[in-house]
Amino acid sequence: MGDQIQSQSGGRCTIDIRVRYAECDAMGYLHHGRYWEYFELVRTELLKQHGVRYRDLEASGIYFVVYKCSCRYLLPIRYDDLVCVTAEVVRTTRTRVDHTYHMVVDGRRTTEATTTLACVGRDGKPTLMSDELWSFNTSPSRLE
Repeated sequence: MGDQIQSQSGGRCTIDIRVRYAECDAMGYLHHGRYWEYFELVRTELLKQHGVRYRDLEASGIYFVVYKCSCRYLLPIRYDDLVCVTAEVVRTTRTRVDHTYHMVVDGRRTTEATTTLACVGRDGKPTLMSDELWSFNTSPSRLE
């Protein structure tokens, strides 16, 4: 995709993504379902910048499932736009992580979104976050 990653300290990450033709609807707009893929990309990069690979979490029996999500589409995003996508961890407990997202094209905010991810085991039942993940996600401003 030619994505560019801009690591930032704390629980925030920004990536740049060029919208591909195959990701657009018949009007040339980024399809609404693709936004969630972009959010997942930036969320995964946020983990990586803190030394955590999602595949390693899965191998250890830790999964994060989307419990709740919301998106406001403020302005359309079009084919070939360069989209700046940012994710930030805004709240963490031992069993969940809340993120906010925003997307910007040419300096204009196009999209705002939120997700709540639940930490579950292989059986799909809630489980406690690993100490490694907990230490990355915790700071006084993010705790309940």
